[in-house]
Amino acid sequence: MNSISVNIFGDEYSIIGDIEPTDIKKYAEYLDEKLTELSVDTDIESKYKLSILCGLNIIEEMFTQKNQFSEVEKYLKRISNLIDSFSEE
Repeated sequence: MNSISVNIFGDEYSIIGDIEPTDIKKYAEYLDEKLTELSVDTDIESKYKLSILCGLNIIEEMFTQKNQFSEVEKYLKRISNLIDSFSEE
């Protein structure tokens, strides 16, 4: 198990897990950046409400990227099928 201490939006957290400490730090920095951006862009003062809204924004980003990845996979499959059809001739 790896352990690392990170600062997210002014609070210190000890994280223990199987993920590499450099990755945990990267994720924490990303979350801190998103929380800071959101706090500047809104008048929300509650860290709890800000965290929920930030989580929803990150999930929206994730689903958007997942959908884009699915579209790329479809195009790659089409291209592969076209290449296969040319190979058969």
